[in-house]
Amino acid sequence: MVSRLLNGLTLVVIGIILLMNTTGSLPWDVWGAALTYWPVLLIGLGVQIALSRWKIPGLSLAIIAILILGAMNPYANNGVFQRSWQFRFFPTMQLEVSEKDWSLDLEPAVSKLELNCEAPGMDVEVAGLPDLNDIDPPGALQGKLRWDKYGPVVTEVSSGDTLKATLKSSVPVDTSQAGTQEWVLAVNSSLTTRLNLTGGVANLKLDASRLYVENVVLSAGVTSLDLNLGLSGKKTGVLVTGGVGNVKVVVPASAGVRIDISGGLISRDFSKQGLEKSGDVWITPGYDSATTKLDLTVSCGVGKVSLIRKDTAF
Repeated sequence: MVSRLLNGLTLVVIGIILLMNTTGSLPWDVWGAALTYWPVLLIGLGVQIALSRWKIPGLSLAIIAILILGAMNPYANNGVFQRSWQFRFFPTMQLEVSEKDWSLDLEPAVSKLELNCEAPGMDVEVAGLPDLNDIDPPGALQGKLRWDKYGPVVTEVSSGDTLKATLKSSVPVDTSQAGTQEWVLAVNSSLTTRLNLTGGVANLKLDASRLYVENVVLSAGVTSLDLNLGLSGKKTGVLVTGGVGNVKVVVPASAGVRIDISGGLISRDFSKQGLEKSGDVWITPGYDSATTKLDLTVSCGVGKVSLIRKDTAF
Protein backbone atom coordinates (compact mmCIF):
# COMPACT_ATOMS: atom_id res chain seq x y z
CA MET A 1 0.00 0.00 0.00
CA VAL A 2 2.77 2.43 0.99
CA SER A 3 4.79 1.49 -2.10
CA ARG A 4 1.84 2.13 -4.43
CA LEU A 5 1.14 5.45 -2.72
CA LEU A 6 4.74 6.68 -3.09
CA ASN A 7 5.03 5.48 -6.69
CA GLY A 8 1.88 7.40 -7.51
CA LEU A 9 3.17 10.42 -5.61
CA THR A 10 6.40 10.29 -7.63
CA LEU A 11 4.43 10.54 -10.88
CA VAL A 12 2.39 13.39 -9.41
CA VAL A 13 5.55 15.35 -8.51
CA ILE A 14 7.04 14.76 -11.98
CA GLY A 15 3.78 15.86 -13.58
CA ILE A 16 3.59 19.03 -11.47
CA ILE A 17 7.16 20.01 -12.37
CA LEU A 18 6.57 19.35 -16.08
CA LEU A 19 3.36 21.39 -15.94
CA MET A 20 5.25 24.29 -14.36
CA ASN A 21 7.99 23.89 -17.00
CA THR A 22 5.61 24.03 -19.94
CA THR A 23 3.63 26.99 -18.52
CA GLY A 24 6.81 28.98 -17.84
CA SER A 25 6.39 29.04 -14.06
CA LEU A 26 9.53 26.97 -13.51
CA PRO A 27 12.64 26.94 -15.75
CA TRP A 28 13.61 23.70 -17.48
CA ASP A 29 17.02 24.09 -15.81
CA VAL A 30 15.48 22.43 -12.74
CA TRP A 31 16.15 19.00 -14.31
CA GLY A 32 19.83 19.81 -14.67
CA ALA A 33 19.91 20.99 -11.06
CA ALA A 34 18.23 17.76 -9.94
CA LEU A 35 20.99 15.68 -11.55
CA THR A 36 23.51 17.16 -9.11
CA TYR A 37 21.70 15.33 -6.28
CA TRP A 38 22.02 11.84 -7.81
CA PRO A 39 23.85 10.43 -4.69
CA VAL A 40 20.49 10.63 -2.91
CA LEU A 41 19.50 7.57 -4.99
CA LEU A 42 22.21 5.57 -3.21
CA ILE A 43 20.86 6.74 0.13
CA GLY A 44 17.37 5.71 -0.88
CA LEU A 45 18.57 2.31 -2.07
CA GLY A 46 20.38 1.80 1.25
CA VAL A 47 17.22 2.67 3.18
CA GLN A 48 15.20 0.26 1.05
CA ILE A 49 17.68 -2.58 1.67
CA ALA A 50 18.13 -1.89 5.38
CA LEU A 51 14.39 -1.60 6.02
CA SER A 52 13.26 -4.25 3.57
CA ARG A 53 11.39 -6.00 6.37
CA TRP A 54 9.01 -3.03 6.56
CA LYS A 55 8.92 -2.64 2.76
CA ILE A 56 10.05 0.99 2.78
CA PRO A 57 10.28 2.18 -0.88
CA GLY A 58 13.51 4.11 -0.46
CA LEU A 59 14.09 4.69 -4.18
CA SER A 60 10.73 6.39 -4.63
CA LEU A 61 11.42 8.59 -1.63
CA ALA A 62 14.84 9.44 -3.07
CA ILE A 63 13.40 10.44 -6.46
CA ILE A 64 10.83 12.70 -4.79
CA ALA A 65 13.58 14.28 -2.65
CA ILE A 66 15.81 14.86 -5.69
CA LEU A 67 13.02 16.58 -7.64
CA ILE A 68 12.14 18.83 -4.71
CA LEU A 69 15.80 19.74 -4.12
CA GLY A 70 16.25 20.46 -7.82
CA ALA A 71 13.22 22.77 -7.85
CA MET A 72 14.54 24.62 -4.79
CA ASN A 73 18.09 24.91 -6.13
CA PRO A 74 18.88 28.65 -6.17
CA TYR A 75 21.49 28.21 -8.91
CA ALA A 76 19.05 26.85 -11.50
CA ASN A 77 18.71 29.45 -14.24
CA ASN A 78 20.74 31.91 -12.14
CA GLY A 79 18.13 31.95 -9.39
CA VAL A 80 15.12 32.81 -11.57
CA PHE A 81 12.95 30.31 -9.73
CA GLN A 82 14.03 31.69 -6.37
CA ARG A 83 13.32 35.28 -7.40
CA SER A 84 9.98 34.48 -9.06
CA TRP A 85 8.61 32.29 -6.29
CA GLN A 86 10.39 34.07 -3.41
CA PHE A 87 11.85 30.97 -1.84
CA ARG A 88 13.69 32.03 1.30
CA PHE A 89 15.36 28.77 2.22
CA PHE A 90 18.61 29.97 0.61
CA PRO A 91 20.27 33.40 0.61
CA THR A 92 20.11 35.30 -2.68
CA MET A 93 23.44 35.24 -4.51
CA GLN A 94 24.48 37.99 -6.91
CA LEU A 95 26.62 36.50 -9.69
CA GLU A 96 29.03 38.72 -11.58
CA VAL A 97 28.36 38.54 -15.32
CA SER A 98 31.06 39.04 -17.95
CA GLU A 99 30.57 39.60 -21.66
CA LYS A 100 32.40 40.17 -24.93
CA ASP A 101 31.57 40.73 -28.59
CA TRP A 102 32.33 38.16 -31.28
CA SER A 103 32.33 38.67 -35.03
CA LEU A 104 33.45 36.77 -38.14
CA ASP A 105 34.20 38.27 -41.54
CA LEU A 106 32.61 36.74 -44.63
CA GLU A 107 35.15 35.51 -47.13
CA PRO A 108 34.09 35.59 -50.83
CA ALA A 109 34.22 31.79 -51.26
CA VAL A 110 32.10 31.04 -48.15
CA SER A 111 28.41 30.19 -48.63
CA LYS A 112 27.84 27.88 -45.65
CA LEU A 113 28.20 28.26 -41.88
CA GLU A 114 28.54 25.35 -39.46
CA LEU A 115 28.06 26.56 -35.90
CA ASN A 116 28.90 24.24 -33.00
CA CYS A 117 28.03 25.12 -29.40
CA GLU A 118 28.98 23.11 -26.32
CA ALA A 119 28.56 23.97 -22.63
CA PRO A 120 27.21 22.49 -19.37
CA GLY A 121 24.46 25.10 -19.37
CA MET A 122 23.66 27.45 -22.24
CA ASP A 123 20.99 29.78 -23.57
CA VAL A 124 21.55 30.39 -27.28
CA GLU A 125 19.67 32.78 -29.57
CA VAL A 126 20.28 32.66 -33.33
CA ALA A 127 18.65 34.83 -36.00
CA GLY A 128 19.29 35.85 -39.60
CA LEU A 129 20.52 39.38 -40.30
CA PRO A 130 20.74 40.55 -43.95
CA ASP A 131 22.40 43.84 -42.90
CA LEU A 132 25.68 41.98 -42.37
CA ASN A 133 26.20 42.21 -46.15
CA ASP A 134 26.20 46.01 -45.96
CA ILE A 135 29.21 46.43 -43.66
CA ASP A 136 32.82 46.62 -44.83
CA PRO A 137 34.08 43.94 -44.88
CA PRO A 138 30.86 41.89 -45.02
CA GLY A 139 30.18 39.87 -41.87
CA ALA A 140 29.38 36.20 -41.55
CA LEU A 141 28.35 36.46 -37.91
CA GLN A 142 28.03 38.94 -35.06
CA GLY A 143 27.36 37.97 -31.50
CA LYS A 144 27.40 38.93 -27.86
CA LEU A 145 28.73 36.32 -25.44
CA ARG A 146 27.82 36.46 -21.75
CA TRP A 147 28.73 34.14 -18.88
CA ASP A 148 28.60 34.11 -15.10
CA LYS A 149 31.55 31.84 -14.20
CA TYR A 150 33.73 30.53 -17.01
CA GLY A 151 34.16 32.25 -20.35
CA PRO A 152 33.81 30.40 -23.68
CA VAL A 153 36.60 29.37 -26.06
CA VAL A 154 36.08 30.54 -29.65
CA THR A 155 37.57 28.87 -32.73
CA GLU A 156 36.86 29.25 -36.44
CA VAL A 157 38.27 27.76 -39.61
CA SER A 158 37.35 28.06 -43.30
CA SER A 159 37.42 25.02 -45.57
CA GLY A 160 36.29 25.51 -49.16
CA ASP A 161 32.80 27.01 -49.13
CA THR A 162 32.20 26.28 -45.42
CA LEU A 163 33.07 28.37 -42.38
CA LYS A 164 33.19 26.22 -39.22
CA ALA A 165 32.82 28.13 -35.96
CA THR A 166 32.85 26.64 -32.46
CA LEU A 167 31.73 28.14 -29.16
CA LYS A 168 32.79 25.93 -26.31
CA SER A 169 32.77 26.33 -22.56
CA SER A 170 36.23 26.35 -21.04
CA VAL A 171 35.15 23.57 -18.65
CA PRO A 172 33.81 20.09 -19.56
CA VAL A 173 30.10 19.54 -20.10
CA ASP A 174 29.80 17.33 -17.01
CA THR A 175 31.38 19.90 -14.66
CA SER A 176 29.23 20.55 -11.60
CA GLN A 177 28.14 24.18 -11.02
CA ALA A 178 29.87 25.32 -14.22
CA GLY A 179 27.61 28.34 -14.59
CA THR A 180 25.57 29.39 -17.61
CA GLN A 181 26.56 30.71 -21.03
CA GLU A 182 24.30 33.19 -22.85
CA TRP A 183 25.13 33.55 -26.54
CA VAL A 184 23.12 35.88 -28.80
CA LEU A 185 24.17 35.43 -32.43
CA ALA A 186 23.18 37.15 -35.68
CA VAL A 187 24.04 35.19 -38.84
CA ASN A 188 24.35 36.55 -42.37
CA SER A 189 21.06 35.60 -44.05
CA SER A 190 22.84 34.61 -47.26
CA LEU A 191 24.57 31.67 -45.57
CA THR A 192 23.21 28.14 -45.48
CA THR A 193 23.49 27.36 -41.78
CA ARG A 194 23.94 24.22 -39.72
CA LEU A 195 23.62 24.24 -35.91
CA ASN A 196 24.93 21.67 -33.44
CA LEU A 197 24.35 22.13 -29.70
CA THR A 198 25.59 19.74 -27.03
CA GLY A 199 25.39 20.22 -23.28
CA GLY A 200 23.88 19.42 -19.93
CA VAL A 201 21.10 22.00 -20.20
CA ALA A 202 20.66 23.55 -23.66
CA ASN A 203 18.05 26.16 -24.58
CA LEU A 204 17.94 27.27 -28.22
CA LYS A 205 15.78 30.08 -29.58
CA LEU A 206 16.12 30.00 -33.36
CA ASP A 207 14.50 32.61 -35.59
CA ALA A 208 14.85 31.16 -39.10
CA SER A 209 12.26 33.46 -40.68
CA ARG A 210 15.07 35.23 -42.60
CA LEU A 211 17.70 32.51 -42.50
CA TYR A 212 17.91 29.14 -44.22
CA VAL A 213 18.88 26.55 -41.63
CA GLU A 214 19.65 23.26 -43.29
CA ASN A 215 20.13 21.18 -40.18
CA VAL A 216 19.77 21.49 -36.39
CA VAL A 217 21.03 18.92 -33.87
CA LEU A 218 20.22 19.63 -30.23
CA SER A 219 21.46 17.05 -27.73
CA ALA A 220 21.46 17.56 -23.95
CA GLY A 221 20.16 16.14 -20.71
CA VAL A 222 17.55 18.89 -20.65
CA THR A 223 16.68 20.51 -23.99
CA SER A 224 14.44 23.36 -25.04
CA LEU A 225 13.89 24.48 -28.63
CA ASP A 226 11.84 27.47 -29.80
CA LEU A 227 11.93 27.47 -33.62
CA ASN A 228 10.39 30.06 -35.93
CA LEU A 229 10.61 28.79 -39.52
CA GLY A 230 10.15 30.90 -42.65
CA LEU A 231 9.44 30.05 -46.28
CA SER A 232 12.94 29.08 -47.37
CA GLY A 233 11.82 26.95 -50.31
CA LYS A 234 14.07 24.19 -49.00
CA LYS A 235 14.13 21.37 -46.45
CA THR A 236 15.15 21.83 -42.81
CA GLY A 237 16.02 18.83 -40.65
CA VAL A 238 15.80 19.07 -36.85
CA LEU A 239 16.88 16.41 -34.34
CA VAL A 240 16.28 16.86 -30.60
CA THR A 241 17.53 14.23 -28.14
CA GLY A 242 17.76 14.22 -24.36
CA GLY A 243 16.19 13.14 -21.11
CA VAL A 244 13.72 16.03 -20.88
CA GLY A 245 12.67 17.98 -23.98
CA ASN A 246 10.46 20.96 -24.65
CA VAL A 247 9.98 21.80 -28.34
CA LYS A 248 7.88 24.59 -29.84
CA VAL A 249 7.80 25.07 -33.61
CA VAL A 250 6.04 27.80 -35.60
CA VAL A 251 5.83 27.26 -39.38
CA PRO A 252 3.95 28.76 -42.32
CA ALA A 253 0.76 26.84 -43.13
CA SER A 254 2.01 26.08 -46.65
CA ALA A 255 5.15 24.33 -45.37
CA GLY A 256 5.27 20.55 -45.34
CA VAL A 257 5.82 19.11 -41.87
CA ARG A 258 6.94 15.64 -40.84
CA ILE A 259 7.21 14.81 -37.12
CA ASP A 260 8.69 11.62 -35.67
CA ILE A 261 8.55 11.30 -31.87
CA SER A 262 9.92 8.55 -29.67
CA GLY A 263 9.95 8.65 -25.89
CA GLY A 264 7.87 8.07 -22.82
CA LEU A 265 5.70 10.97 -21.70
CA ILE A 266 5.53 13.17 -24.82
CA SER A 267 2.30 14.38 -26.41
CA ARG A 268 2.04 13.30 -30.02
CA ASP A 269 -1.41 14.20 -31.37
CA PHE A 270 -1.07 16.82 -34.11
CA SER A 271 -4.40 16.23 -35.81
CA LYS A 272 -5.65 19.68 -34.75
CA GLN A 273 -2.85 21.19 -36.81
CA GLY A 274 -3.94 19.27 -39.89
CA LEU A 275 -1.36 16.50 -39.73
CA GLU A 276 -2.18 12.87 -40.42
CA LYS A 277 -0.59 9.83 -38.83
CA SER A 278 1.33 7.53 -41.15
CA GLY A 279 2.92 4.63 -39.30
CA ASP A 280 4.98 6.13 -36.47
CA VAL A 281 5.09 9.66 -37.86
CA TRP A 282 2.77 12.64 -38.28
CA ILE A 283 2.79 14.33 -41.68
CA THR A 284 0.96 17.12 -43.48
CA PRO A 285 -1.09 16.25 -46.58
CA GLY A 286 0.85 17.20 -49.70
CA TYR A 287 4.19 17.02 -47.89
CA ASP A 288 6.03 15.68 -50.95
CA SER A 289 4.91 18.58 -53.14
CA ALA A 290 5.65 21.34 -50.60
CA THR A 291 8.63 23.57 -51.41
CA THR A 292 9.47 24.40 -47.80
CA LYS A 293 9.74 21.34 -45.58
CA LEU A 294 10.44 20.64 -41.91
CA ASP A 295 11.55 17.19 -40.75
CA LEU A 296 11.39 17.14 -36.94
CA THR A 297 12.65 14.15 -34.92
CA VAL A 298 12.34 14.19 -31.13
CA SER A 299 13.73 11.44 -28.92
CA CYS A 300 13.32 12.29 -25.23
CA GLY A 301 12.12 10.55 -22.09
CA VAL A 302 9.60 13.20 -21.06
CA GLY A 303 8.54 16.60 -22.30
CA LYS A 304 6.28 18.40 -24.72
CA VAL A 305 6.18 19.06 -28.47
CA SER A 306 3.91 21.78 -29.82
CA LEU A 307 3.32 22.89 -33.42
CA ILE A 308 1.74 26.10 -34.68
CA ARG A 309 0.96 26.56 -38.39
CA LYS A 310 0.38 30.14 -39.47
CA ASP A 311 -1.50 31.31 -42.56
CA THR A 312 1.11 33.88 -43.54
CA ALA A 313 4.89 33.99 -43.61
CA PHE A 314 6.54 35.75 -40.71
